[in-house]
Amino acid sequence: MLRQPIVCILGHVDHGKTSLLDALRETRVAAREVGHITQHIGASEVPLEAIETFCKPVLSRLPLKFTIPGLLFIDTPGHDAFTNLRRRGGSIADIAILVIDCTKGIEPQTIEAIQILKEYKTPFLVAFNKVDAMSGWKATSLPFSESVKRQLPHVAEELDSRVYNLIGQLYQYGFNAERFDRVTDFTKQLLIVPVSAKSKEGLSELMLYVAGLAQKFLEKRLELHPDQQAMGSILEVKEERGLGKTLDVILYDGILSTGDSVAFLTSEGPRTGTVKALLKPQAMDEMRDPKHKFTSVKTVHAACGVKIAAENADDAVAGSSFFGVTEGAQQAAMEKLKEEYTHLVFENESHGVVLKADSLGSLEAITKLFSNSGIAIKRAGIGKLTKNDVTLASAIRHNDPFLGVLFSFHQPADADILQLAEKEKVKVFQESIIYNLIEGYQRWRDAEEAGLKKEAFSSLTLPAKIRVLPGHCFRVSNPCIVGIEVLEGRLRKGYTLINGKGQTVATVRGLQEDKKSVDEAIKGKQVAASLDGPVFGRQINENDELYSDVDKETAKTLEGKYAAALTPGEKDTLTQIKKIKGFIAFGQ
Repeated sequence: MLRQPIVCILGHVDHGKTSLLDALRETRVAAREVGHITQHIGASEVPLEAIETFCKPVLSRLPLKFTIPGLLFIDTPGHDAFTNLRRRGGSIADIAILVIDCTKGIEPQTIEAIQILKEYKTPFLVAFNKVDAMSGWKATSLPFSESVKRQLPHVAEELDSRVYNLIGQLYQYGFNAERFDRVTDFTKQLLIVPVSAKSKEGLSELMLYVAGLAQKFLEKRLELHPDQQAMGSILEVKEERGLGKTLDVILYDGILSTGDSVAFLTSEGPRTGTVKALLKPQAMDEMRDPKHKFTSVKTVHAACGVKIAAENADDAVAGSSFFGVTEGAQQAAMEKLKEEYTHLVFENESHGVVLKADSLGSLEAITKLFSNSGIAIKRAGIGKLTKNDVTLASAIRHNDPFLGVLFSFHQPADADILQLAEKEKVKVFQESIIYNLIEGYQRWRDAEEAGLKKEAFSSLTLPAKIRVLPGHCFRVSNPCIVGIEVLEGRLRKGYTLINGKGQTVATVRGLQEDKKSVDEAIKGKQVAASLDGPVFGRQINENDELYSDVDKETAKTLEGKYAAALTPGEKDTLTQIKKIKGFIAFGQ
């Protein structure tokens, strides 16, 4: 007895993954998703009868009798913020569809998806989507092999050119690819199927090869073992009338029955419970967006999407692993869950932002995205923002205004929390699309830094280091005019300059660049400086290194309130000036 193969759909954001699945199951989930981008791993079950009907025009191309009961599609989000979700998707997938927009080709998340599929040795096909968007393409609902014959020669040639360009790109990643109707060895060549989710052309061939190749080459992997421990992943925790909180689960291994003991994560850590009811969605529907009611069953077999009523489901968190447990296996399952929980829900000793998300999957993805962007996290957790979160962020803000912020993903903060955050001057970022979190934060930070710099630069003496250029003395004194290079920071008119011994040597009267007066010169610039006070050859000489005279209070202010406005080089120069002036000892 074979189980349903699990099919994972991967690709770059907006390349049409969910729209492709919509076309296969005759639904419109994508149009109702926030930003038209799937935010949680979804599950769609396509029964064998639907596959045979859908593939009828092209069934003769693969002379085999289907023995699989159907296909279970995991619709995995495509943005790079979902790396860990996709990794989870890749690890449980039997076969995958890599969606590539034929008008755009391989993009950053496409590369990520390829790397994930290679890492898990998951076989896949390429759906070369949006052929209908090509200039001159005559859209049909026919199989691709028939549709391409109806295109003008130059249009068909353009598609060929794009396919061969993709073949060359895939070769760089170690794949021998070819258009599906030109493949000579299915065990060695990667299939590229041109399709259109909009017109549905090519979809019958895509479905045929997904089902056929999964059955032909993965038959042993698909064998169902009645004594196998049930394993799955919690998609969502939902309220159902008459049942209370239920768990939407993708069961990817084993068998689960009512009365079985199960283990999963709650907001407080691992918990166990007993299955009270199992509800399966109707075929050709999607669990998160069902149009028809669920059917009550006593037993479910992998692979499937199932709604579960169980003890302690009220406290379960989405994104958690899910295990069916026997008395002897319970401890091992609980240890796995504990390790998963402590890796994702944490509080660090160092400063960082406060992050709250609606599920472990989202939390995992955002944590990785923040780490890659250099954003430190102080606290990461599941659930809504609390007063304690605001208090923590407020304390952090006094040390680092850019880290003392709050992030809330996919769950609006309560009004009293927002009021408290406003009172404490703590910025709150609320988003329902993951990649907007980092983009919104970066825009805010850039604006805040610009404001701080403008405020600091208008009134304070900033750290600067200059060198007197050799052979560029234009006037010896009254004023002394020399050529200088700004080695670090920025030099402004009116600044007092000191030498390496802390002695005052000059005041900047004016600056000229290309014989035009300027108010300041930044790092890397070479300008003429008019200096009051020194006599060239006495107080200053060629190759002398001079510094802006930053007093103790200004240094303290720069290192505190305006620290984020300074570059690393300016901070180093400020430290040098403090040592020269004796504010701190050399060697510190």
